[in-house]
Amino acid sequence: MENKNLEIYKKAMDDIHYSDSEKENMVNNLLNGKKNGGPMKKKYDFRKIGVAVAACLTLFSVTAFAAGKATGIVSDIYFGGKSSNFEDIGKLEEEAGIDVAAVGLFTNGYSVEEMEVDQSSTTDDEGNKLSTYKGIRIDYVKDGSPELYLSMFPEALYGEDHEKYDSARATETREYDGITVHYNYDEYLSLPEDEEPTDSEREREETDDHFFISIGSDTRQTDYVSGVNFEIDGVSYVLIGFNLDMSPDELFEMAKEIIMAR
Repeated sequence: MENKNLEIYKKAMDDIHYSDSEKENMVNNLLNGKKNGGPMKKKYDFRKIGVAVAACLTLFSVTAFAAGKATGIVSDIYFGGKSSNFEDIGKLEEEAGIDVAAVGLFTNGYSVEEMEVDQSSTTDDEGNKLSTYKGIRIDYVKDGSPELYLSMFPEALYGEDHEKYDSARATETREYDGITVHYNYDEYLSLPEDEEPTDSEREREETDDHFFISIGSDTRQTDYVSGVNFEIDGVSYVLIGFNLDMSPDELFEMAKEIIMAR
């Protein structure tokens, strides 16, 4: 009974912290990592998925583990400052202890819906916390379009080698004002628990850095994550969206606007 109550409490806190039901649905469809409060079906190797997907996991309070000696990342339950007023970004920076470049309104019409201070920790393979970092998440909205999520954390959260892996994995790379921006377009296949991937799907997951399989959805379904990531002065920026009707050029342009807002 005690364990059951603990799980109910954890789920309730998660629901409060991430109250947007659309986010909950997306993360279940995408990763199925905390479906009904259960454990992840799979361990994700950061050496393959890179910082963009790592940030995706962090955004949605899911634990991921790297292989071997590398650590994982867990998003902590943290009731930090939040605001829907972009003018309050300085207050969030002070609480998070980082200076960021950010945009309140992009030229393509995306604007701030909510900003919040988040906290994430690195862990060892047994789930013991090693280091804790605070960052800032900004949710952007636009009428008739899927939501976009900007995560800004100290680059140390993702490990010293992540830039090398991001460069190797990137679908496309561009440079703006001396800042390298990586673009990725990833496909996630979700399967019911009673369905096994085909041999070709297993083989593709082993060889394709942009294809992932997770188990636990109600039906077979595919979701797509588009995103750009880059670093400015020791802070890692990850701007991602799910099932976007948006070209790489548009995401690159949004990254450029953030960079030029320094």
